[in-house]
Amino acid sequence: MKLPVPEFSNPDQALIHRFLAGGGRPIPFDANPMACALGTELLAADAQAGTVTLAFVPEPLFLQGAGVIQGGALTAMLDFAMAFATLAHMPIGSSCATVNLNTAFLRPAPRGRYLATGEVERRGRQLAFTHARLARAEDGQVVATGTSTLALQLPG
Repeated sequence: MKLPVPEFSNPDQALIHRFLAGGGRPIPFDANPMACALGTELLAADAQAGTVTLAFVPEPLFLQGAGVIQGGALTAMLDFAMAFATLAHMPIGSSCATVNLNTAFLRPAPRGRYLATGEVERRGRQLAFTHARLARAEDGQVVATGTSTLALQLPG
């Protein structure tokens, strides 16, 4: 007997579910060009809680003149963590889009490996409210935090 294959409208949500089905072994992002350029890897996800942990190793093209990672790239990392936490928390076949994003830059971010943890604070029928932290993997020092509101698109 063949089991039905779930329909994913969002390739990022499909990757999250492959990760969850694969026993939680780290998995690199392969379908999202920006996530690929930032060297994104999914390390942890909890669909019930609406949380994810992502690792990033951004390419040198994301460095600004002073040799630290440009603020837009840091914001993108936070945005990915919050959107992926939301996608993990939603039914299969769902999607979401950021409608509001706030970033606080706490200190310069030198080139290296970073960990972003995203969490859904509240999810309604049309909107999700999220927050994230971005820290240096080397020493856990938080370089930026973010909050966002996401519009939800449910299947059907």
